[in-house]
Amino acid sequence: MSVRIRKARSRDIDPVFAIEEEQFPHPWKKKFFTSELTHNISFFYVAEDTDSNEVAGYIIFWIIEETLELHDIAVKGSYKKGGIGRQLMRFMFETAGARGVEEMFLEVRKSNREAIAFYEKFNFKLIGERKDYYTDPVEDALVYKLIMNNG
Repeated sequence: MSVRIRKARSRDIDPVFAIEEEQFPHPWKKKFFTSELTHNISFFYVAEDTDSNEVAGYIIFWIIEETLELHDIAVKGSYKKGGIGRQLMRFMFETAGARGVEEMFLEVRKSNREAIAFYEKFNFKLIGERKDYYTDPVEDALVYKLIMNNG
């Protein structure tokens, strides 16, 4: 199975939101995804199955000058373990390199062991915690950073 990574469009909001609801116990609201389509610092891309044209995953990150913030990444359950998350991350790294990004940041729920292991495979390093960052339930966030090697 192969996917193409392309810029998200308004027609992708419903399938992206369905993945968000499937993958996260406390999903973003649909309006947040819609607003990401219009922010000039937002990079909102989907991984589309080239056979079925189904949205298999997505990634949202912001680039502000030399800093990238990863805001959301998810893969539909039926596509998990197929390398789509790695492809989305590679796309993010390629985009960051092309735009001169020097450092990347992300936050993750302290209890989300699967995501933590995934990010650490890409050499993100734990740099701190944000107490009670998440709500419903209240939970600390772990803050990760990666310094880009652009040389």
